[in-house]
Amino acid sequence: MGITHDDTEWLRASTRPALPRTLRRPAAGLALLGLLALAVPALLYGGDTGPSRLDTRVRTAVLDEAPAGSWDIIRGIDWLGEPVGRALLLITITLTCLAAGRRALAATAVVGMVTVTILATALKPVVGRRIHAGFLSYPSGHTAALTAAALIVGLLVADVLTLGPITGTAVLLTITVAAATLTSWAQIILDAHYPTDTVGGFGVALVVVPATAALIDLTGRRKAVRTAS
Repeated sequence: MGITHDDTEWLRASTRPALPRTLRRPAAGLALLGLLALAVPALLYGGDTGPSRLDTRVRTAVLDEAPAGSWDIIRGIDWLGEPVGRALLLITITLTCLAAGRRALAATAVVGMVTVTILATALKPVVGRRIHAGFLSYPSGHTAALTAAALIVGLLVADVLTLGPITGTAVLLTITVAAATLTSWAQIILDAHYPTDTVGGFGVALVVVPATAALIDLTGRRKAVRTAS
């Protein structure tokens, strides 16, 4: 049996980079934004054992606006950030990327989400911010994990739909910011993190995922050059 048109298209898709060419500059901008989102609150609130004035105001506003009957949604979002939830989310995203023929993006999902978890955990004792009588809180690992997952989904959608730089960036930002906002909302209502902790978690994901995708693409290009030569 010969190679069909569908086979050819899948093979072409499977060699596509994790970062679509049209989103390389926006992704670099997101990484820079993430670095600022991670570093600024860490410098301002490192070593604190209570909420800042900004945290108190934001939490009050969130609690005042929380819709009735949203507890199940809040717990569900929180569960996705727990180890089992993260693992299932990672498996689902990875398999979806593979089914779409995006192997580099599948590798980015695995490496990126694992790195996000490790980095968020490692930074907690470095920053030294605490909540509830001693629990390390900065940055929020839940927010970091779900933001990273959303970033990868956004990259997949933009690539599969072959979106241009403006539309692709808009879709990527919409998916990522929506996921980060929902996770932050849940963590604030649960009083699991200060609001600024979730900003730090958002920053971790924005730094790690684009950097991981770029590194995997660079590795793939070097491998292709070696193979060709």
